[in-house]
Amino acid sequence: MSMFNPDTFLDATIEAPTEKRPPLPAGDYTAVIGDVKSRAWQGKKDPTKSGIAWDIPLTLEIPADVQTQLGLQQPTITLTDSIMLDLTEAGTIDNSPGKNRGLRNYREALDMNKAGDVFSARKMTGQAVRVKVKHELYEDQIMERVGGVTRA
Repeated sequence: MSMFNPDTFLDATIEAPTEKRPPLPAGDYTAVIGDVKSRAWQGKKDPTKSGIAWDIPLTLEIPADVQTQLGLQQPTITLTDSIMLDLTEAGTIDNSPGKNRGLRNYREALDMNKAGDVFSARKMTGQAVRVKVKHELYEDQIMERVGGVTRA
């Protein structure tokens, strides 16, 4: 039996500031896909818009020189990519030409986009891909984003 009590953390005090990790350099990294999660979304500006998104955790392998350069203590960092799914009127994934570009990119990166391939999001878990990390400026802060995926 564990003696761990989560309520203990409510009273824990911290005197040192919590610091932001330096951003990864923009570029390509090898990553392993974690458990894909599905979520419903609704537009904030236009609440009549809604749909389904897949959140895809990507555990990036950080080269030793980058770990040293950034002072990282761990060899991996997890970023989450999200793809908004195009759906049919019946609420299924729209597989018509030009729809679901994000999904197509992942399927092609995983070599799971051929005629006759049986695909599901769960088949992505544990698979390796190459991830392009890009930077975006948001309120004067550099934010890391997944800019694309290709075959590992």
